[in-house]
Amino acid sequence: MTPKLTLNIKTDTGAAERLAGAVKKKKAATETVEDAWLRILAMSNSESEQAKLLEVKNGMDAGLVGREPASVSKRFSKAEALRLYKQLAESQREQKLADLVAKTPSNYVLVDSIQKLHEMKQYFLRVGDIDTELIAFDCETFGEEKGALDPWRGNVAGFSVSTRKMNFYVPLNHTEKTGFSDTFAVNELKGILENTPLIMHNAPFDCKWFAVKYGVNLIDTLHADTRIMAMALDENRDHRLKNLLTDWLKKPSDNFDELFPNVQFNEVPLDVALPYAAGDTEKTLALYDWIMRHLNTDKLAGIKRLLFEVEMPVCRQFIKSDIRGIKFDVEHAAELDAKLAIEEAELLRKITELFGEEINVNSPAQLSKKLFVDLKLTDHGKGSTNSRFIKKLKREHPVIPLLIEYKEIGKLRSSFTQKLPKDVKHDGKIHPWHNSWGAATGRFTCKNPNTQQIPAKRPEIRHLFLTTGPDRVLVSIDYSQIELRVLAHMANETILIEAFEKGQDIHSTTAALISGYTYEEIEANKDIDGSPHQKYRKQAKIVNFGIVYGMGAGKLADTLEISKKEAQKIIDDYFRGYPGIKRYMDEQHAKVMKLGFVTDIFGRKRRLHNEVKSKERFRVFGAQRQAGNFPIQASAGSILKKAIVNLQSVLPKYDSHILLQVHDELVFDCPRDIKPEALDEIRTTMEQAVKLLVPVRCDVELNPEKWLGKVNYEEWFNDYRNEEV
Repeated sequence: MTPKLTLNIKTDTGAAERLAGAVKKKKAATETVEDAWLRILAMSNSESEQAKLLEVKNGMDAGLVGREPASVSKRFSKAEALRLYKQLAESQREQKLADLVAKTPSNYVLVDSIQKLHEMKQYFLRVGDIDTELIAFDCETFGEEKGALDPWRGNVAGFSVSTRKMNFYVPLNHTEKTGFSDTFAVNELKGILENTPLIMHNAPFDCKWFAVKYGVNLIDTLHADTRIMAMALDENRDHRLKNLLTDWLKKPSDNFDELFPNVQFNEVPLDVALPYAAGDTEKTLALYDWIMRHLNTDKLAGIKRLLFEVEMPVCRQFIKSDIRGIKFDVEHAAELDAKLAIEEAELLRKITELFGEEINVNSPAQLSKKLFVDLKLTDHGKGSTNSRFIKKLKREHPVIPLLIEYKEIGKLRSSFTQKLPKDVKHDGKIHPWHNSWGAATGRFTCKNPNTQQIPAKRPEIRHLFLTTGPDRVLVSIDYSQIELRVLAHMANETILIEAFEKGQDIHSTTAALISGYTYEEIEANKDIDGSPHQKYRKQAKIVNFGIVYGMGAGKLADTLEISKKEAQKIIDDYFRGYPGIKRYMDEQHAKVMKLGFVTDIFGRKRRLHNEVKSKERFRVFGAQRQAGNFPIQASAGSILKKAIVNLQSVLPKYDSHILLQVHDELVFDCPRDIKPEALDEIRTTMEQAVKLLVPVRCDVELNPEKWLGKVNYEEWFNDYRNEEV
């Protein structure tokens, strides 16, 4: 019998990779620049990128720019092409500036004399001229060390105003002198600016500058912000004016940094400043008209209402809030930082003692070697010392909890006790920048500083924010479990709705579903340390909020420090106990796969077309996850915004003002002698902003001296009543 011949072939994956690399390299070497352009222009480029790439291609064809010598031997890439765009822009800059001046339209007016200022004023004062019923406004600023972005530190170079017929630039503080002072010019036009509906792009910037520098109120006449309008049409793209003009209006526009590298705007010659600045407002008005043509259709009628009835009033409110600011205790911040520094040093001493040697624990490489090579701890992330992986090691070595605490204190110092004092302005206040539609979900974002990040779990940080004076108090009003209430409403989940109606503890309700214990047993034992009832309620709390944010079994396992199998069982038990929520999630997943978008209760859209069509499964799963949690998050945020709108008629009655927005909470500046009836009306206004299938509740906290320095509500008002008697 002839023996069967077998071949013992081992697959050399390394050789396969080398072969593929060689083929790719050969292909790159033989690709012509013309072929490379076909490849680059066929990529998924944004419209602004595509315009730049085409400009470079035309520049190369015309011999205006050539390839980088160091890259000639390599395949021509998109990155190289975009670098060449910068070279091309620089070489063409002088010619562009000359063309800008030479081609200045006849309806562009440089207001550089008192006579022209009066003529401009008379133009706007003509009664019944429909052309001046709506105007676009923009200011140009300058200042050292980012002062051009900070109205409390920088200065205004000038401002432009456009109607549909005329465009003006009024220089205020250019090095090239005019026939009037900045205050004279602003005072001459103040009445017009404060009484004409205004269009701006990124309105908070312009409104704050003119309020801080000149006491001019552009807020109440702000009709529309084209940045917010653009967010309503497409939340997935960037919303810089220059890029919107290029992509939507097909009107390419030069960036300031490209035209004026290393130059502040007050140094720009006035004949150049006119077409540049007035061109921005002319195009802002054109962008407004373009967006309005889309909004004035039946299809987008709901989005239009959302914009003008909710978003713009909220935008105006928070410009005022940011200008008002909140007092900050710089002295105590330094004391707290010194205290934290001592804690940090003591933790480092203990860590060094456990390590048996001194290492730089802030060095990922040194820390990784110590943990995974020397101590041989479980490596969950290929040597990564990211907090997500480090937290998984808490039970493996006593040094891990110390490392986690050390990192947390370091972050408190760098982000708060050391950074926040630098954000205090000359009035002793912090003036944050709230972006009322900063996230794709329609939620607020905040910066300089981000007061949303001030941790409640470390109250000593919030204690640094003070009342504005001895006759004022801070009042915090927070929506209670608003996202879970929205979830119950949108899912029409009977068990959850009944629990809210009865005023039951929702986390104990969920704990009963996933544990086998009764609700009464969980409630009776939830405060007993180490009890299974307490453990299940803590798990339930994480699951309740995790489901809202689309948390999967892997993330839940990490958070609860359990196995993925155990986490999946908890999720399965959750959906079994709340079938309405499971049905809702399935419907949302199907909806996004069919339509490519989902909406919240106000009609706000989250467009996920690209993710749904992707061939990458994780992007599709991501779209489905967002389809489930977006309507909940966005609806909760929209309810808060509707409350802010409704409060506009309530707060002035009680000399009260919104200072901060922190997730589902508003922080108010109120008179110290405010009555409980007043706070009840403010709270009720927030609770009744939108009617859900479940009752909406808000919690009120009084902070007489500092944020989170709350006192007993009833005792506070009893004391005041006794004083009055």
